[in-house]
Amino acid sequence: MNGQHRNLFRVLFLINFLISLGFGVSDAFFPLYCQSIGARGLLLGVAVGGYALSKIIFSPIMGSLADRFGRRQLVITSLLVYLLVSCSYLVTENLVVVVSLRLLQGAGCAMFRPVVQTLIADHASSRQWGKAMGSFDISFYAALSSGPLIGGIIMDQAGFHGLFGVLIICSMAALGLALAAIPRQLQPPRIAQEVSAQPGIRNICRQGGTLQGLLLFIFGRACGITACGTFLPILLSSKLGMSGVQVGIIMASATLIMTLLLRPAGRIADRVPRRMLVICGGTVVPLLYMLLPVAADFMQMLGVTLGIGAFSALSQPATSALLAEEGQRLGMGTSIGTFHAFLNLGFVAGPLLGSLLQSSAGLQGVFIAIGLIGLCSVAGFILNKPVRKLTVAQA
Repeated sequence: MNGQHRNLFRVLFLINFLISLGFGVSDAFFPLYCQSIGARGLLLGVAVGGYALSKIIFSPIMGSLADRFGRRQLVITSLLVYLLVSCSYLVTENLVVVVSLRLLQGAGCAMFRPVVQTLIADHASSRQWGKAMGSFDISFYAALSSGPLIGGIIMDQAGFHGLFGVLIICSMAALGLALAAIPRQLQPPRIAQEVSAQPGIRNICRQGGTLQGLLLFIFGRACGITACGTFLPILLSSKLGMSGVQVGIIMASATLIMTLLLRPAGRIADRVPRRMLVICGGTVVPLLYMLLPVAADFMQMLGVTLGIGAFSALSQPATSALLAEEGQRLGMGTSIGTFHAFLNLGFVAGPLLGSLLQSSAGLQGVFIAIGLIGLCSVAGFILNKPVRKLTVAQA
């Protein structure tokens, strides 16, 4: 990166960290907040799950808009939405309004995350996409790992209003930084404008190749992440009788090791074939999921979860770099937005599938199933061969 692009990277890194931290602090306790204002049963499910559903619907749309009308405008708009929603949580406890705000928050996230990632891909050299994407993802995972801990402290001291106060502060800081430091002259690359003249999903279905494989891969990976996050604490407490501290260490270990390894994994992704890294990491992680039910004690379980984090880190920057390559063919915003839609679809499907399997096949069946889904998603990635890159004239 040159100096201007490096400065933009730092600004986007900090903005993404602030937003991720704000939501990491508040989201861990949002179901409790909904229960405190009367949400039960279906309404609780809509309040919590509607956020992901909103992201699934709006991510491809927002990505396509970013290709057509520019990135900066959508980033600013998304941060304004975040701030509006955060302030509104403080002034209402009406359950219908809170559910509506949560849906609007999901639309804001669909506008923010794909577009920010698109900006990183736009302004990094294709030879350094792995390093750039891996380094940028640290802003998300560092906030994700520290947010619930900070949120717990604030919750004990200031309750739900304290949590939403932190969310407001983070949103205001991110918006101010975006207004001051993201250049007004940012425009989508010409290839993105030309390719996005056709509808995004139709373009992907017609010219898919690697992107179709990446969509299958990320869906399977997201299923595994959320199913494991939902049912691993149950496995740890019911089968191994671990203490709360031990459960917390194991649950945090994968995210921590992944955060530490993302940057070196990004450097590797710029030096060796990226498809090989996706296949390697994507194959080992599902096999490790299947080992979780047979781990006999704390150290064995910790070893497996550290392995999950390490091999997830190996495939993450390579996946993002391949996605950026496909963005050059199909429109960067459109490709990344569609990718995020499948990511969030997997986040929703994982816990639902796990809940169905737990009652019929037990906890062991849940982890075997998510392992098999992960392996099938890698097979789908392998079967979708790369498509020859288009030049600007061809696009």
